[in-house]
Amino acid sequence: MITTAHFKVSGLKLLVVLLLMLATLPQAFAQRNVCNECQAVNEADAIRCKDCLTPLNKCLDCDTENPANLDYCSKCNAPLAEMRVLGSIDEQTREDLKLGQSDRAVTEKELMKIAYLLEKKPEQSEKLIYQRSKLFNRMEFHSREAESWREFLQKFPDSPKKSSAKIFLAEALRKWAYLFYQQKDMESALTMLLEAVEANPMNAEAWGWAGRIYNETGKKKEAGDAYLKALEARPGDQSFMHFLRQLRVDIPDHLRKPAAK
Repeated sequence: MITTAHFKVSGLKLLVVLLLMLATLPQAFAQRNVCNECQAVNEADAIRCKDCLTPLNKCLDCDTENPANLDYCSKCNAPLAEMRVLGSIDEQTREDLKLGQSDRAVTEKELMKIAYLLEKKPEQSEKLIYQRSKLFNRMEFHSREAESWREFLQKFPDSPKKSSAKIFLAEALRKWAYLFYQQKDMESALTMLLEAVEANPMNAEAWGWAGRIYNETGKKKEAGDAYLKALEARPGDQSFMHFLRQLRVDIPDHLRKPAAK
């Protein structure tokens, strides 16, 4: 049985670990050649402590022992700054508390790796920017995702992944637009939605939201046109047809039923 006392102990343990991380953070960045175990000062490019042989800059992802002056793993390119802090905490505690293992932490580490590789290997930019965009998608960071897809399409207009990038861009913009809509910023929301349907004219939800905003701002004709576009992208949709009837817009017969699969 898990008791209140257990929670108190776990909470105290977590607090101690966090305080330890904060205490060691400056050392991890500014004095990376100082051994955490014996405090010996080593050469800037030392791999192990000269006194106790403790690894000074070990990658926790691939176990590579790196020179102390490296910021990214020489083997897997993982960022090492946080690992130097985590490495000062015993392995069992790290495992018990899942330090550095959350989905968010893993994704942010991947983003840092990609940023490093974009500088180190610009010839791989197409692949790396695509990967970065997908990571923002996984994080549901809609604004950053949209910006990343925009960059991809601008830099690589002839990419074989252009079509999928446009689909992802449209969906990211649609979700970003909804955030503006929630804030009552109709102009910004509509701008995002129109960019979304330009990227992917078959994004029915983006057309539907554009119709809703037009309708709520008194632009009935534009609302009807947008809902018709939504229905073209998704024939037979009852919601779109409902709004079209309210706007007294004729619905073509071929759009009244779902498209044959």
